[in-house]
Amino acid sequence: MLRATIDRVVMVACTGLSLLLAGCDRGGREEEADLGPPRAVIHRDAWGVPHVLADTDVDVMYGMAWALADDDWPLIEENYLSALGRSAELNGEAALPRDWMARALDIVRLSEAEYAAAPPRLRGMLDGFAEGMNGWLASRPDSTLRLLRRIEPWYPLALIRYKYYQNEFLGYAGLRGDDSDRLLAEGLGGEAAVTSIGAVRTALAPAPRWVGDQFGPLGFRPQGSNQWAVAPSRTADGHALLLINPHQRFVGVQRYAEIHLDSREGLRFSGLTVFGFLLPYMGHNDRLGWAYTDNYADHSDLWGLVLEGTEAPLEYRWDDQRRPLESRTDTILVRTPAGLQPHAARYWRSHHGPVVGLDAEGRPLAVRLARMEEGGWFEQWDAMIRARTLDEWRSAMAMLRVAYMNTMYADADGNIGYIYGSAVPRRLPEVTPAALLDGSDPDTEWLGFHPLDSLPQVWNPESGWLSNTNSTPFTATVGLDQGRLDFPHYMVGEEAHNPRSVSSHRILESLDSIGFDDFASVVWDSRLSAADDAIPAMAQAWDGGAARSSTNAALGPAVDRLERWDRRADTLSVETTWFVLAAELRAAVGAAPLDGAAAGASWLAALDRALTMLEHEWGTPEIAWGVINRHQRPLPGAAVALDPERESLAIGGAPGGLGSVFSYGAGPARQAAPRLGTGGNSFVKIVQFGPTPRAASVLNYGQSGDPASPHFFDQALLYAARSFKPAWWDRAEVEANSVERVEVR
Repeated sequence: MLRATIDRVVMVACTGLSLLLAGCDRGGREEEADLGPPRAVIHRDAWGVPHVLADTDVDVMYGMAWALADDDWPLIEENYLSALGRSAELNGEAALPRDWMARALDIVRLSEAEYAAAPPRLRGMLDGFAEGMNGWLASRPDSTLRLLRRIEPWYPLALIRYKYYQNEFLGYAGLRGDDSDRLLAEGLGGEAAVTSIGAVRTALAPAPRWVGDQFGPLGFRPQGSNQWAVAPSRTADGHALLLINPHQRFVGVQRYAEIHLDSREGLRFSGLTVFGFLLPYMGHNDRLGWAYTDNYADHSDLWGLVLEGTEAPLEYRWDDQRRPLESRTDTILVRTPAGLQPHAARYWRSHHGPVVGLDAEGRPLAVRLARMEEGGWFEQWDAMIRARTLDEWRSAMAMLRVAYMNTMYADADGNIGYIYGSAVPRRLPEVTPAALLDGSDPDTEWLGFHPLDSLPQVWNPESGWLSNTNSTPFTATVGLDQGRLDFPHYMVGEEAHNPRSVSSHRILESLDSIGFDDFASVVWDSRLSAADDAIPAMAQAWDGGAARSSTNAALGPAVDRLERWDRRADTLSVETTWFVLAAELRAAVGAAPLDGAAAGASWLAALDRALTMLEHEWGTPEIAWGVINRHQRPLPGAAVALDPERESLAIGGAPGGLGSVFSYGAGPARQAAPRLGTGGNSFVKIVQFGPTPRAASVLNYGQSGDPASPHFFDQALLYAARSFKPAWWDRAEVEANSVERVEVR
């Protein structure tokens, strides 16, 4: 129900960064006086989504920062502290390895340098964003703040590096948690990496996505995303449609915020962002839009260094040279009951890049990550946001400053397109960058980057549709005449035509004159395409006598029911419970690669274990999927675990690895106990590109991070019902649907 509109004028008690630095009154106040025009007006709709209106692009950044700080300043602070290598000041020794890595990657220095060299437009937006966040901080009482009292304009540049390079690309380069453990525990040349460090692996595991941590119960890299584009030839009204559906973990640095910016100077965009980013980075303007999914081109490499000697000062071999291994020290402050305690930290760097680990043979591992040093992500996103035509948008994409991601495009002219977007380093043909490279061999050096036109891409296909689900670019649609052999062997990763891709093809091939509302329904499809092979194999094995020695009388009838099942993951479906649990148990014993009779037998054995587990824990195997598949938002600072004392919702989505487009991963897996959703569909938005864009969206929880806010968990009700809320675009409809209007100065 819409509330009466609330009008507020928010003004910090002093103005100007110089006054903020001087330490002015921080109590803040709200006034109803006529104070002249505001820098920005924030309209919040019934779901708390901020629509930021301003006259200039800099001022819309000011308003965006204010709105996001209002929504979840604690998360922004956590994100920035992690990016700065200062998380241990807030979170104690458990965060020390994370801080060491952020400093090893030199995130602060690189981000300061990028800000100093930024073009005037980008610097102006970064300055406006920092002023907005600092204005918000100045309006808060000191007693409500934890550590940060002020942010610098380069902090968003540091957060890009932390979120992508530290949390993801290190793993994609091949770094394993054990490699970093060894370096932190042993150091180099008799010098410790960190003094007085505690249990390294326990602290390191939750944050980075190292290679060893990227395997879930149902396969490789379980975090995924969906993107679809539908051409006018397949829509009812002749307008292109776009699905934006990233999948992330539901808590932590990657949690999304929805934001709508409307500057009269031209920065107009609606989409999602990360708390602390400068701009929204997928969504749409009034003419065009795009979506992202992760891809796995080889854009990051590890070199094993050959040390010359074992004592400091260290040198390493490169060709016929001996090069010094640069070394520096720093101090990491760690929160303890006795206050902040300093820990001496040491870092090493080669010309290949920083040393981030030791392999099992004791070789230092140096890493190079594409675009880590020069940056430029926000500059490219700004150009993409302001593009008005396909050519302008492609020119922005050609910057290739955004180092990776499948990119799906649609526009008001009816164009649809897909690019396997990546800043892919050129290598000599004989180099195999997926393996550990020889740090002494000059032939392993990068030779610049491949240009945009050399990347796999598809534009306006005859099929009238495109999709990507972290799948191979060569199944973006039907009838493509390109494959892996048409590109350098390192350009495209090992992506496959995965089960979500199979489901997407089935849906998109069936579309004919689809309207906006029907599109809004099919994007929540939960049919488990993995069952299309698994269940016939299971039935064939049963008919052939396999597993007849089982004492479980329910096994045969369960196979019969699975054959009749519609293979959709729904809250009332018992068969979904059986199939998902069997798939998890089967994968846990390494049966996933099997096929033929062996696959059928392994499925039967897993189903037998699943039924037995349900009988043991519930007293019956007749447990509907919604009973155990639950959606609940963890409270800030609490463990990520289902709390039976608090509200939770039944969810019909299922693991994307089994083919559900409505991807929903929950844990603990391989157990019949109620499980908490931890990742999957985190934001869903559909856009129709007519004369004026029409859009609908939903977050998995809600806009606010404050448990006392009505917007902490309100969108979850829509999410569980596979439904949407309107995503207002025009100023007139934003103002007509505003339930709170805040002027910020």
